[in-house]
Amino acid sequence: MEVSVMDLQTPELTALLPRENPFCVEAVENLAFRLPSGITWDTLLSRLEANKWTGSIVGPNGSGKSTLLEQLVPRLENRGFRPFFCRLTTESTHADKEALLAAVRELRTPDVFLLDGAEQLSTRQWLPLRVAVDSLAGCIVTLHRTGRLPIVLQTETTPALLAQLIHELTGGSSLPPGETATLLARHRGNVRDCFRELYDRCAE
Repeated sequence: MEVSVMDLQTPELTALLPRENPFCVEAVENLAFRLPSGITWDTLLSRLEANKWTGSIVGPNGSGKSTLLEQLVPRLENRGFRPFFCRLTTESTHADKEALLAAVRELRTPDVFLLDGAEQLSTRQWLPLRVAVDSLAGCIVTLHRTGRLPIVLQTETTPALLAQLIHELTGGSSLPPGETATLLARHRGNVRDCFRELYDRCAE
C-alpha cells in the first residue's frame, strides 16, 4: 500500500490501521543504516580491526547508532566472533548495570562486547567494565559524546538522509519542499522523533 506523505492530512488516511502506517515501529526498525558518504562496511570493519575491535560510535539521539550496532552483529559473526549485545537506557537500574558487569566478567575471547548506551554508566560503573572487557576479543559501544573509547565512526542526520528514508518507507513519496529540513530541525536532528510525528499525522 503506497501512502503519499504530502496527503497525510487527507480523510482517506484516517482509516489506516497501525500496521498499515508507513512509519510504524516495525517498518522503521527494518530500515538499513546508511553509512556516511565515503564509508563502506569494509571501511568500518577495517577501522575496527586496526583498533583491535575496540571503539565507540558517537552521535546524537536518533542518528542511527543503535541500528548500526545491531547491524554489526552478523558481520562480526561472519568473522568468527561471538557478539554479546546489550542495551542500557535511562530506565536501566543500578541492579541492571551490576548484572551487566557480572555477565561481561563471564565472557572470553572470541566474545565481542557490544554496548548500546554506554553514556548511561557513570565513571565509577564504567571503569570496572572497561577492565573486564580486556579479556575479550573487542568492545564496541555507542555514546552521545566523545570519550571512553577511540571513535571509529560519528553518526549524523541531514535533511537529505531523512528525505531518503521517508521515500523508502512510503514507497516513493516525499514531503513538500523545505518541510523535511523544518521537521528535522524541530526534532533537533532526531530521525526517530521525526518518524513519530509522521506516524501521528497518518494516524490522525
